[in-house]
Amino acid sequence: MGLEHGYMEDIIVHPEYQGQGIGVELVKELLRKSERFGLGIVTVSYEENKTNFYKKCGFTTGAGGVWQSVNKILSN
Repeated sequence: MGLEHGYMEDIIVHPEYQGQGIGVELVKELLRKSERFGLGIVTVSYEENKTNFYKKCGFTTGAGGVWQSVNKILSN
């Protein structure tokens, strides 16, 4: 398919600053950088209790982890 694949791991915000949108902005900036590098797919590993965070970032859960096309995420 010609798609390049990126991977994120351990996107963490200090507990004192959580809930302010910082993590979502970090992930979105990483996705913007990924798009500039031509990545078509980005996956992320996460703990189950972080599923809602990654859904908020635009990812779709699936068997084996979370994945999403960079172009779809950035259009949200």
